[in-house]
Amino acid sequence: MKAGFRLASLLAIAVAAQPAQAMVIRLTNTGGVTAGSQAETGFKAAAAFWEAALTNNVTVDLNVGYSALGAGIIGSTGSRQLSTTATSIQTQLLANKASALDTLATSHMPTLTNGALKVITSGYKKAATKAGVNTASKVYDTDTSVNNKNIVATSANLKALGYAVAAGADASITFSSAFAFDFNPDDGVTAGKMDFIGVAIHEIGHALGFISGVDTYDYYGGPSGPGRSSNINLNNYATGSVLDMFRYSSDPGTLVVGTAPVLDWSVKTPSYFSVDGGATAYGGAYFSTGAYNGDGRQASHWKDAASGATQLGLMDPTISYGQRGTITALDLAAFDAIGWNTSVNVVSNAGYTYLSTTNAVYRAAIANVPEPASWAMMIAGFGMVGGALRRRRVAVA
Repeated sequence: MKAGFRLASLLAIAVAAQPAQAMVIRLTNTGGVTAGSQAETGFKAAAAFWEAALTNNVTVDLNVGYSALGAGIIGSTGSRQLSTTATSIQTQLLANKASALDTLATSHMPTLTNGALKVITSGYKKAATKAGVNTASKVYDTDTSVNNKNIVATSANLKALGYAVAAGADASITFSSAFAFDFNPDDGVTAGKMDFIGVAIHEIGHALGFISGVDTYDYYGGPSGPGRSSNINLNNYATGSVLDMFRYSSDPGTLVVGTAPVLDWSVKTPSYFSVDGGATAYGGAYFSTGAYNGDGRQASHWKDAASGATQLGLMDPTISYGQRGTITALDLAAFDAIGWNTSVNVVSNAGYTYLSTTNAVYRAAIANVPEPASWAMMIAGFGMVGGALRRRRVAVA
């Protein structure tokens, strides 16, 4: 498909042994991230955060660039996405559980019937053939088609789960060199500039697996999705992500008999992150509901904080000029749940926060690098995740 979402094909992915605890991110310059440059030290700082925060014995390969992009584009991010069965994902989550949160999450994994998940999705334009996506309706999908039996994951997430993945870049990230970024964390983030390290940590987070198939339904759904004219049958494709296996709602449309919470991948629905089978929203965290037909934010993010309110974490969909990125225990809990091992016990350290502007590794690296001149500011950007259009809105403070 030329535009829209490149749906992951089912691959046979071998499971590899996982020895000792060490996570490495290798950065490859694709232009503008030259040795000693501010862009290089910024990306290194973001990588250093994740290397300290996650302890799986894997190597993640990222292509990184810093160059001129189109007008209004803050950056682009594309991650390699593959798919495997929900049964296999659950097996690997169980095999790799290493924390209190893992124990809770794996003891409440969704029940599979003949290897298939039961999940609410957005409805169809043509109900008889299940063609197209209609976000004004919902269905309780309980069949054994591909979208019920298979799960999408970034290649980096699969590595964390213990799969052997073919060599190659796990993601490519390019930031616009024409955007006003603040590279120096020593003095906070200058008004009128964006926190380079915070945005880089955020984008790497998507590459590590913070993605959602709800964005696929949103893209192809009417009335506003760019792919709304398509009659694609998403039942034939792996759509939900590993993170979506922890995406629940209280079934506000009462599609399911009874009052129990249910997996919910429908656009516009107030769905929440849960590691206890939907009984509670972990940390009170809800997800965004769709850039085109939902709340205006991509579903592969936390719910956007109201103006002036505290963000749930760095995986919030927006960041303001002059605002420094703040990673929270909630951010790490999501990565813990999808297969990463965290250096912080998020259950006993629920108040954990990390500011991108207090990174000692970066501070040492840039000691002799001057601050750049102020560039013309742009206020919107987009990224590509797995070949899919992913908008990154920038809120102006």
